[in-house]
Amino acid sequence: MIRESFRWRSRLHGDVASRRLPLNPITRRQWIVTAAGLPLLAAETKKAETSAFDLSLLYEPTVPNELFFVREHFPAPATTEHQWDISVQAPNVSPSTIRLEDLLKAPKVILPAMLECAENPVGGGLVSQANWEGVPLTSVLPKANSKIQFVRLSGGDGFERYVPMAKAGHRDTLLAFRMNGQVLPPSHGGPLRALVPGWYGTDSVKWLRKIELVESAPPDEYRRSSRSLLTGDVSTERITSVQVKSVFSRPQNGAVLRGRKFILRGAAWAGEDLVRAVEISIDDGQFWLPASFAKPQQYSWLLWERAWEIPGPGEYRLTVRATDERGNAQPLVRPSSRVDSFELNSCQQIAVTVA
Repeated sequence: MIRESFRWRSRLHGDVASRRLPLNPITRRQWIVTAAGLPLLAAETKKAETSAFDLSLLYEPTVPNELFFVREHFPAPATTEHQWDISVQAPNVSPSTIRLEDLLKAPKVILPAMLECAENPVGGGLVSQANWEGVPLTSVLPKANSKIQFVRLSGGDGFERYVPMAKAGHRDTLLAFRMNGQVLPPSHGGPLRALVPGWYGTDSVKWLRKIELVESAPPDEYRRSSRSLLTGDVSTERITSVQVKSVFSRPQNGAVLRGRKFILRGAAWAGEDLVRAVEISIDDGQFWLPASFAKPQQYSWLLWERAWEIPGPGEYRLTVRATDERGNAQPLVRPSSRVDSFELNSCQQIAVTVA
């Protein structure tokens, strides 16, 4: 017999369910992820704080600031908006300092964009979306010579990333100081962070303090690694653009459904590309049904849904799969040759019981 720990309180039509998992009202909204809960394997960094977004609370594309996932590499620095400035440096150019108060006076851009941690597990909540407000990074970059290949972004916590010039100089790459219409919270990089839309969140450096144009970059630890019998472990391409992925928001794994109709719901995204299709399987990936969704937008996730006419009581295994505009579909199983902990985008499968 399945013990019911709580019932969903949903404003969405088609939800008649309860959940097996023992979550209390606080941890159900947002919880601190432990090593046992989510295997975040970046051993080279100190994990100051990591908290995940509870996907069962996904009602609208924008996630409230207090529920948006948090991923920190090092302890957050002390910040104060009134004393924040950014150093800008480039070869053969005199260094300059930009004050945050001057950025706040510049023409602003508002960009809806999702962020996902490069180590977000399948079905994990280290992903969220917000409306970001700021100025283009390119507006503060000095004129670069042809040898400049990267922009080094350094945060006040000591974390830094080398972003290729082509991406750093794109009009959509921002210096963000507002989030969902509010001053950027310190937990999300306030008072100023980089936003590199469509790429994994590791490049969107928080608490931005220094911008430097450089000709080359050191080896990057965020790379794909593969294993073969001939060569052993080999690191190849740098992790950049978010891979196509999808998740369930309703029902959650372990749910107990009642009745014979349920609206399956979730989100899907594809980084710099657009999502072309979302499909649902109720028979462990043997047959696929299309889900419906609104017109996709670049950098944004979309919310999908699918009405499910349930044949009868029993145990069901549900699978969701997204395909991007280039024809890249989520794999059912992650290739066994991949030995890194990044780009975990195989299809999510959940088990539910219909009473």
